Amino acid sequence: MARQFTQKHAKEIAKKLGMVVHKGRRIHDHAVLIYEGKEVVSFGIRRASKEVGHDHLPKDLHLRMKDCKDLHRCTLSRDDYLELLRDKELVSDADTEGSN
Repeated sequence: MARQFTQKHAKEIAKKLGMVVHKGRRIHDHAVLIYEGKEVVSFGIRRASKEVGHDHLPKDLHLRMKDCKDLHRCTLSRDDYLELLRDKELVSDADTEGSN
């Protein structure tokens, strides 16, 4: 079965969202989205092989598969992503006041 997301996809999504990527001690790096001073979401990026699956991304990003693909394809922007998190009450309105 083909992988939906690879290391390349994970790195591109992390970059698009402006995530901070911390080097892990062993086989993973850790991407963290900080918004308004709070950690909103995070996911691991496997370093073992560029083709190792990263199909955990939709779950870790609180997205449907389609939305995660759209995020990678750039049809879903960072602002759109944050709006989806607001709709799911993962980012509160208080966190977003004054951010425009």
